Amino acid sequence: MNDKRFSPQSSRMRSAGNWLVFVLVGVITAAVGEMQFSVFIRGDWANLYGSMFFNALYLSGAFVLANIIFSLLPRRAAFLLTLVLAAIGGLMVEWFAIGNSPWGNPDASQIGMAAYWACLVIVPLIIIDPDSRLRPLKRRVGVYALIYTALALAGQWLIPSAEWRFVYHIGLVVLGYIGLLVGCVAGYLRTAGNQPTITQPVG
Repeated sequence: MNDKRFSPQSSRMRSAGNWLVFVLVGVITAAVGEMQFSVFIRGDWANLYGSMFFNALYLSGAFVLANIIFSLLPRRAAFLLTLVLAAIGGLMVEWFAIGNSPWGNPDASQIGMAAYWACLVIVPLIIIDPDSRLRPLKRRVGVYALIYTALALAGQWLIPSAEWRFVYHIGLVVLGYIGLLVGCVAGYLRTAGNQPTITQPVG
């Protein structure tokens, strides 16, 4: 329930707290997929740490942009626009900074990468949303994350062939993040109302 007694100062503090949670959840959302690519497949811990640092900066910008969008549009429309911009922005990173464009790396899954970058923003957006009706969705996201992580670790430990581990991790990342995105979008649109903000204080 919204608490109208909050002062502007406490509202700003609440927003700063939301930023921290948003960034941490987003980095964790991406971390398992990054672990699979950087460590399980390539054995490159430095790339994992660099990716997490970049993701934190990316998420900070996404948080500011999402707040602007949610202040201007109804909730469902703002959510969908934020999702689309996150996916497009992520693909631009993949294409022009990493080299996974359709012409540079035709084998890269464009839909998988778009889902990955969309989840990077959408999952923390759901977590910081104060709407109590989203609690079942938040629990489902948590369970999904635990199952996905368990599958990633099990594949790494139990599949003896490096070639088959590569295929397994690539397929799990693509299908896993697409599934997470579909579940988040369906759950949010089914339960969320049309209030215009993501950072308002709650009692």
